[in-house]
Amino acid sequence: MIKRELAPRDSADDLMEQIGKIPEFELLRVSTERTGAYCAQPKFKGVVERGRDEAVAIVSDKYSLCQMRDVFGRVLANLGEEVSGEVLYFNGRGQLYLFPRGQNVGICVTNSVDRSAAIRVSFVRKEGPATVHLPRTVCEDVTEYKRLHVGVPLNEVVNFSKVLTDAKETWGTIVDRLSKVPLTADRIKDFRESVDTKTLVEAVNQFANNMDKYLDRKSTLWDLLLAVLKTAAASKFKSDIHREERQRELSNILLVQALKES
Repeated sequence: MIKRELAPRDSADDLMEQIGKIPEFELLRVSTERTGAYCAQPKFKGVVERGRDEAVAIVSDKYSLCQMRDVFGRVLANLGEEVSGEVLYFNGRGQLYLFPRGQNVGICVTNSVDRSAAIRVSFVRKEGPATVHLPRTVCEDVTEYKRLHVGVPLNEVVNFSKVLTDAKETWGTIVDRLSKVPLTADRIKDFRESVDTKTLVEAVNQFANNMDKYLDRKSTLWDLLLAVLKTAAASKFKSDIHREERQRELSNILLVQALKES
């Protein structure tokens, strides 16, 4: 199995260097085998790292291969400001995180060649080890860019500097809103019922039992949400890609629940 991950970088040049280390992929014809006899499958192709034979996915013969280098590189090339960020890659899946320098709100660009995800650009916020992903459903005026592997990637999204500005404004509104919601027994109960593992239930209980111990103010719904995400981020995962996918999944659950309460 191909397992490669790339480290955090501080500048656009460093990020571009790391993007260049992501392997390129190609499509090869595939066949099935039964008792030594091979039968070509013209309606399907195998996605492999260029020069290798191990397939990371089997796709339709109409599948359009979008190289991660091209997708991520185009985003960086369109940014007109200094950024910091991170490039993650694992076995055919890639994520590019971009933040205006000195800020913790930005965007996540996702691409894969294993059919696990379309090209996606979404808003994120870093809070220590946790990454809060903004679900498209929680804010009607925020449009998440998503495109299947057809046509020219990111053709409709040009001004990524504006996208970063929109991310900052949107997160400011959400954090301000949730930071004004005090915790009550009912809200804690709703959060406890929303999480899906024993570890996270225990995290909610621990926070509820000690919620005002380490803060010089009353705890809020935003504090509880971050506590749960930070606990999840500390768990063991096969890769950082898997960790971030779990953060996205939990964000979708918890932010929707939190905004209902606010």
